[in-house]
Amino acid sequence: MSGVPGITHGVSAHRRGSVAAVLGLAVVAGVISYVLIEHATAPAPEVQYSAEADEVQQTLRLGKPAVVEFGANACASCREMKPILEALQREHGERISVLNIDILKTRSYISRYKIQLMPTQVFFDAQGREIGRNMGKVSAGEILARLGISSLERTP
Repeated sequence: MSGVPGITHGVSAHRRGSVAAVLGLAVVAGVISYVLIEHATAPAPEVQYSAEADEVQQTLRLGKPAVVEFGANACASCREMKPILEALQREHGERISVLNIDILKTRSYISRYKIQLMPTQVFFDAQGREIGRNMGKVSAGEILARLGISSLERTP
């Protein structure tokens, strides 16, 4: 078989054609996935988002340090964070703002706040400037520390 040059050459050309076809399909699939993801996370063109309609901006206007969690009920870690956030609101609500955003219900927040993982907690100072982020679960003590609040001080 090795004495017949056409057979070896034909198999090699066939393999190159198959590899090129697979690579071409992979590129097309990647482009389609990118377009679908961008389309799914982009706000609908007829909807106008203003600071007034943005719950995060409304919360930041309260003039208190804030933690905003971007997650979803479908996310197990997000569900585990819910009682922690509720306790923070209950015990420290006079001094901090706590907001929980379900990004599967309000997808525009994903691109607006550059959310890459659920849950993501974004920390803001009293002037509304972002001062840090955490991706994944985080303790109440760590949240308070990031906001510059002593865990010993409680709202009466």
